[in-house]
Amino acid sequence: MDIAKRLNIALPSELNQLKVDGTQIWCKRDDLLHPVISGNKWRKLEPTLQYALKHKVKHIGSFGGAYSNHLHALAYACYRLNIACTAFVRAHPNSPLSPTLQDIQSWGTALHFMSRVEYKNRDNTQTQQELIKAHSLDMLIPEGGSHQSSLDGVGGILQESTLQASLPFDNIVLPVASAGTMAGLVKYIHTHRLNTKVIGIAVLKGESYLEGSLQRLLGDSVYLGHQGNKTHWQIIHRADFHGAGYAKNTAEQLAFRASFLAEHGIALDKVYNTKSFFALTRLLAEGLISKHERTMILHTGGLQGDRE
Repeated sequence: MDIAKRLNIALPSELNQLKVDGTQIWCKRDDLLHPVISGNKWRKLEPTLQYALKHKVKHIGSFGGAYSNHLHALAYACYRLNIACTAFVRAHPNSPLSPTLQDIQSWGTALHFMSRVEYKNRDNTQTQQELIKAHSLDMLIPEGGSHQSSLDGVGGILQESTLQASLPFDNIVLPVASAGTMAGLVKYIHTHRLNTKVIGIAVLKGESYLEGSLQRLLGDSVYLGHQGNKTHWQIIHRADFHGAGYAKNTAEQLAFRASFLAEHGIALDKVYNTKSFFALTRLLAEGLISKHERTMILHTGGLQGDRE
Protein backbone atom coordinates (compact mmCIF):
# COMPACT_ATOMS: atom_id res chain seq x y z
CA MET A 1 0.00 0.00 0.00
CA ASP A 2 1.23 3.49 -0.80
CA ILE A 3 2.49 5.07 2.43
CA ALA A 4 0.86 8.45 1.68
CA LYS A 5 -2.53 6.76 1.39
CA ARG A 6 -1.87 4.68 4.48
CA LEU A 7 -1.21 7.86 6.49
CA ASN A 8 -3.98 9.86 4.76
CA ILE A 9 -1.62 12.47 3.30
CA ALA A 10 -3.58 14.87 1.07
CA LEU A 11 -1.47 14.87 -2.11
CA PRO A 12 -0.96 17.00 -4.07
CA SER A 13 -1.13 19.92 -1.66
CA GLU A 14 -3.11 22.95 -2.80
CA LEU A 15 -1.53 25.72 -4.86
CA ASN A 16 -3.33 28.99 -4.12
CA GLN A 17 -3.01 32.29 -5.98
CA LEU A 18 -2.82 35.31 -3.69
CA LYS A 19 -2.56 39.06 -4.11
CA VAL A 20 0.18 40.36 -1.85
CA ASP A 21 0.62 44.14 -1.92
CA GLY A 22 -0.89 44.18 -5.40
CA THR A 23 1.38 41.40 -6.70
CA GLN A 24 0.12 37.97 -7.68
CA ILE A 25 2.03 35.15 -6.02
CA TRP A 26 1.41 31.43 -5.64
CA CYS A 27 1.34 29.72 -2.25
CA LYS A 28 2.09 26.00 -2.03
CA ARG A 29 -0.04 24.90 0.92
CA ASP A 30 1.97 22.03 2.35
CA ASP A 31 0.47 22.99 5.72
CA LEU A 32 -2.71 21.27 4.46
CA LEU A 33 -1.08 17.90 3.72
CA HIS A 34 -2.12 16.40 7.06
CA PRO A 35 -3.34 17.65 10.47
CA VAL A 36 -0.17 16.27 12.16
CA ILE A 37 2.37 15.14 9.52
CA SER A 38 2.21 18.44 7.65
CA GLY A 39 4.45 20.64 5.57
CA ASN A 40 8.06 19.92 4.79
CA LYS A 41 8.19 17.36 7.61
CA TRP A 42 6.18 14.90 5.51
CA ARG A 43 8.28 15.63 2.42
CA LYS A 44 11.52 14.86 4.26
CA LEU A 45 10.18 11.86 6.15
CA GLU A 46 8.49 10.10 3.23
CA PRO A 47 11.62 8.38 1.76
CA THR A 48 12.77 7.36 5.26
CA LEU A 49 9.40 5.88 6.19
CA GLN A 50 9.20 4.03 2.87
CA TYR A 51 12.63 2.53 3.59
CA ALA A 52 11.64 1.64 7.16
CA LEU A 53 8.57 -0.29 6.03
CA LYS A 54 10.38 -2.04 3.20
CA HIS A 55 13.21 -3.17 5.46
CA LYS A 56 10.99 -3.87 8.48
CA VAL A 57 12.68 -1.31 10.72
CA LYS A 58 11.42 -1.75 14.27
CA HIS A 59 12.86 1.24 16.16
CA ILE A 60 13.65 4.78 14.96
CA GLY A 61 15.28 7.60 16.90
CA SER A 62 15.76 11.28 16.15
CA PHE A 63 16.64 14.66 17.66
CA GLY A 64 14.83 17.91 18.35
CA GLY A 65 13.75 20.59 20.78
CA ALA A 66 10.71 20.62 23.04
CA TYR A 67 8.55 22.14 20.26
CA SER A 68 10.06 20.22 17.33
CA ASN A 69 7.72 19.85 14.35
CA HIS A 70 9.96 17.06 13.05
CA LEU A 71 9.74 14.98 16.23
CA HIS A 72 6.00 15.60 16.39
CA ALA A 73 5.44 14.35 12.83
CA LEU A 74 7.85 11.42 13.18
CA ALA A 75 6.31 10.23 16.46
CA TYR A 76 2.80 10.26 15.00
CA ALA A 77 3.90 8.48 11.81
CA CYS A 78 5.68 5.80 13.85
CA TYR A 79 2.57 5.40 16.01
CA ARG A 80 0.40 4.88 12.93
CA LEU A 81 2.92 2.52 11.31
CA ASN A 82 3.56 0.50 14.48
CA ILE A 83 7.26 1.43 14.67
CA ALA A 84 8.89 2.14 18.04
CA CYS A 85 10.30 5.66 18.36
CA THR A 86 12.70 7.41 20.73
CA ALA A 87 13.01 11.21 20.79
CA PHE A 88 16.32 12.70 21.92
CA VAL A 89 15.16 16.05 23.26
CA ARG A 90 17.18 19.17 24.01
CA ALA A 91 15.55 19.98 27.37
CA HIS A 92 15.95 19.52 31.11
CA PRO A 93 14.26 16.33 32.32
CA ASN A 94 12.54 18.20 35.17
CA SER A 95 11.01 20.85 32.90
CA PRO A 96 7.24 20.70 32.34
CA LEU A 97 6.42 18.86 29.14
CA SER A 98 5.53 21.11 26.22
CA PRO A 99 2.30 20.36 24.31
CA THR A 100 4.50 18.87 21.59
CA LEU A 101 6.18 16.46 23.99
CA GLN A 102 2.86 15.59 25.61
CA ASP A 103 1.55 14.55 22.19
CA ILE A 104 4.69 12.59 21.40
CA GLN A 105 4.54 10.73 24.70
CA SER A 106 0.83 9.94 24.22
CA TRP A 107 1.70 8.23 20.92
CA GLY A 108 4.12 5.90 22.69
CA THR A 109 7.40 7.60 21.84
CA ALA A 110 10.09 7.34 24.53
CA LEU A 111 11.61 10.66 25.62
CA HIS A 112 15.34 10.86 26.32
CA PHE A 113 16.43 14.29 27.53
CA MET A 114 19.83 15.72 26.64
CA SER A 115 21.68 18.71 28.10
CA ARG A 116 22.81 21.48 25.77
CA VAL A 117 26.37 20.15 25.93
CA GLU A 118 25.26 16.60 25.09
CA TYR A 119 23.00 17.87 22.31
CA LYS A 120 25.84 19.75 20.64
CA ASN A 121 27.49 16.37 20.03
CA ARG A 122 24.42 14.86 18.35
CA ASP A 123 26.16 14.66 14.95
CA ASN A 124 29.31 13.06 16.37
CA THR A 125 29.72 9.53 15.00
CA GLN A 126 30.76 8.04 18.34
CA THR A 127 27.85 9.71 20.13
CA GLN A 128 25.42 8.35 17.58
CA GLN A 129 26.84 4.84 17.81
CA GLU A 130 26.50 4.95 21.60
CA LEU A 131 22.88 6.08 21.34
CA ILE A 132 22.05 3.40 18.78
CA LYS A 133 23.52 0.71 21.04
CA ALA A 134 22.07 2.03 24.30
CA HIS A 135 18.54 2.37 22.90
CA SER A 136 18.58 -0.60 20.47
CA LEU A 137 17.83 1.61 17.48
CA ASP A 138 17.60 0.34 13.91
CA MET A 139 17.72 3.85 12.47
CA LEU A 140 18.81 7.28 13.75
CA ILE A 141 17.53 10.31 11.81
CA PRO A 142 19.30 13.72 12.02
CA GLU A 143 17.63 16.74 13.58
CA GLY A 144 14.84 18.11 11.39
CA GLY A 145 14.86 14.98 9.24
CA SER A 146 17.43 16.62 6.96
CA HIS A 147 19.74 14.08 5.34
CA GLN A 148 20.59 13.06 1.79
CA SER A 149 17.88 10.44 1.44
CA SER A 150 15.24 13.04 2.36
CA LEU A 151 16.01 15.28 -0.62
CA ASP A 152 14.06 13.29 -3.21
CA GLY A 153 10.90 13.54 -1.11
CA VAL A 154 11.20 17.34 -1.16
CA GLY A 155 11.42 17.32 -4.96
CA GLY A 156 7.75 16.37 -5.05
CA ILE A 157 6.90 19.97 -4.16
CA LEU A 158 8.19 21.31 -7.48
CA GLN A 159 6.96 18.32 -9.43
CA GLU A 160 3.41 19.00 -8.20
CA SER A 161 3.49 22.79 -8.46
CA THR A 162 4.83 22.80 -12.03
CA LEU A 163 1.94 20.59 -13.12
CA GLN A 164 -0.60 22.60 -11.11
CA ALA A 165 0.53 25.95 -12.53
CA SER A 166 1.20 24.56 -16.05
CA LEU A 167 4.58 26.35 -16.15
CA PRO A 168 7.65 26.39 -13.90
CA PHE A 169 8.22 29.28 -11.51
CA ASP A 170 10.92 31.93 -11.68
CA ASN A 171 11.36 31.94 -7.90
CA ILE A 172 10.45 29.77 -4.94
CA VAL A 173 10.72 31.30 -1.46
CA LEU A 174 10.91 29.29 1.77
CA PRO A 175 12.17 29.52 5.37
CA VAL A 176 15.52 27.87 6.14
CA ALA A 177 16.66 26.33 9.45
CA SER A 178 18.36 22.98 8.74
CA ALA A 179 18.58 23.50 4.93
CA GLY A 180 17.09 20.07 4.12
CA THR A 181 14.04 21.36 2.27
CA MET A 182 16.09 23.92 0.36
CA ALA A 183 18.65 21.27 -0.60
CA GLY A 184 15.88 19.05 -1.98
CA LEU A 185 14.53 21.88 -4.11
CA VAL A 186 17.99 22.83 -5.42
CA LYS A 187 18.67 19.19 -6.32
CA TYR A 188 15.37 18.86 -8.19
CA ILE A 189 15.99 22.08 -10.13
CA HIS A 190 19.49 20.96 -11.05
CA THR A 191 18.35 17.48 -12.11
CA HIS A 192 15.48 18.77 -14.24
CA ARG A 193 17.40 21.78 -15.60
CA LEU A 194 14.82 24.35 -14.48
CA ASN A 195 15.49 28.08 -14.39
CA THR A 196 13.83 28.47 -11.01
CA LYS A 197 15.75 30.37 -8.33
CA VAL A 198 15.45 29.10 -4.75
CA ILE A 199 15.41 31.95 -2.22
CA GLY A 200 15.85 30.80 1.35
CA ILE A 201 14.96 33.09 4.25
CA ALA A 202 17.19 32.37 7.24
CA VAL A 203 15.06 32.10 10.39
CA LEU A 204 18.10 32.05 12.69
CA LYS A 205 21.47 33.73 12.88
CA GLY A 206 23.45 31.33 10.76
CA GLU A 207 25.37 33.00 7.96
CA SER A 208 27.85 30.52 6.42
CA TYR A 209 26.47 27.82 8.77
CA LEU A 210 23.34 27.38 6.66
CA GLU A 211 25.27 27.52 3.40
CA GLY A 212 27.61 24.85 4.77
CA SER A 213 24.66 22.66 5.74
CA LEU A 214 23.25 22.98 2.23
CA GLN A 215 26.56 21.99 0.66
CA ARG A 216 26.98 18.98 2.96
CA LEU A 217 23.49 17.69 2.17
CA LEU A 218 24.01 17.99 -1.57
CA GLY A 219 27.56 16.66 -1.51
CA ASP A 220 29.10 16.42 -4.96
CA SER A 221 25.80 15.60 -6.65
CA VAL A 222 24.90 19.21 -7.44
CA TYR A 223 27.09 22.06 -8.58
CA LEU A 224 26.33 25.00 -6.29
CA GLY A 225 26.69 28.55 -7.46
CA HIS A 226 26.09 29.59 -11.04
CA GLN A 227 24.39 28.19 -14.11
CA GLY A 228 25.77 30.45 -16.82
CA ASN A 229 25.22 33.93 -15.39
CA LYS A 230 22.21 32.93 -13.30
CA THR A 231 22.61 32.17 -9.60
CA HIS A 232 20.00 29.50 -8.91
CA TRP A 233 19.94 29.69 -5.11
CA GLN A 234 20.43 32.23 -2.35
CA ILE A 235 20.01 32.33 1.43
CA ILE A 236 19.12 35.79 2.68
CA HIS A 237 20.41 36.74 6.14
CA ARG A 238 18.74 39.91 7.37
CA ALA A 239 18.02 40.91 10.96
CA ASP A 240 14.60 42.28 10.01
CA PHE A 241 13.78 38.81 8.62
CA HIS A 242 15.23 36.42 11.21
CA GLY A 243 13.97 38.67 14.00
CA ALA A 244 17.08 38.49 16.17
CA GLY A 245 17.22 34.70 16.23
CA TYR A 246 15.45 31.37 16.15
CA ALA A 247 11.87 31.46 17.51
CA LYS A 248 12.10 35.21 18.08
CA ASN A 249 9.79 37.68 16.34
CA THR A 250 9.72 41.44 16.03
CA ALA A 251 6.54 43.37 16.80
CA GLU A 252 6.33 44.21 13.10
CA GLN A 253 6.40 40.52 12.15
CA LEU A 254 3.67 39.65 14.63
CA ALA A 255 1.49 42.49 13.33
CA PHE A 256 2.06 41.22 9.78
CA ARG A 257 1.10 37.68 10.85
CA ALA A 258 -2.23 38.91 12.23
CA SER A 259 -3.03 41.04 9.18
CA PHE A 260 -2.10 38.22 6.78
CA LEU A 261 -4.48 35.86 8.54
CA ALA A 262 -7.26 38.46 8.44
CA GLU A 263 -6.74 39.19 4.73
CA HIS A 264 -6.05 35.71 3.35
CA GLY A 265 -7.38 33.31 5.97
CA ILE A 266 -3.99 31.57 6.13
CA ALA A 267 -2.40 31.00 9.53
CA LEU A 268 1.38 31.35 9.74
CA ASP A 269 3.51 29.84 12.50
CA LYS A 270 5.81 32.22 14.36
CA VAL A 271 9.09 30.33 13.96
CA TYR A 272 9.23 29.77 10.20
CA ASN A 273 6.47 31.02 7.94
CA THR A 274 5.78 34.39 9.53
CA LYS A 275 9.40 35.25 8.77
CA SER A 276 9.44 33.96 5.17
CA PHE A 277 6.09 35.51 4.18
CA PHE A 278 7.07 38.80 5.81
CA ALA A 279 10.38 38.70 3.96
CA LEU A 280 8.64 38.11 0.62
CA THR A 281 6.55 41.25 1.02
CA ARG A 282 9.69 43.26 1.77
CA LEU A 283 11.64 41.80 -1.15
CA LEU A 284 8.79 42.59 -3.52
CA ALA A 285 8.45 46.15 -2.18
CA GLU A 286 12.20 46.72 -2.48
CA GLY A 287 12.31 45.35 -6.03
CA LEU A 288 14.71 42.54 -5.06
CA ILE A 289 12.12 40.11 -6.40
CA SER A 290 10.47 41.37 -9.56
CA LYS A 291 6.70 41.75 -9.44
CA HIS A 292 6.65 40.56 -13.05
CA GLU A 293 8.19 37.18 -12.24
CA ARG A 294 6.27 34.05 -11.30
CA THR A 295 7.00 33.59 -7.60
CA MET A 296 5.84 30.76 -5.35
CA ILE A 297 6.18 30.68 -1.58
CA LEU A 298 6.15 27.40 0.29
CA HIS A 299 4.04 27.14 3.45
CA THR A 300 5.97 24.58 5.48
CA GLY A 301 3.35 24.04 8.20
CA GLY A 302 4.53 23.88 11.81
CA LEU A 303 1.59 25.57 13.53
CA GLN A 304 1.61 23.01 16.34
CA GLY A 305 4.90 24.48 17.55
CA ASP A 306 3.16 27.76 18.46
CA ARG A 307 1.30 26.17 21.36
CA GLU A 308 2.38 27.38 24.82
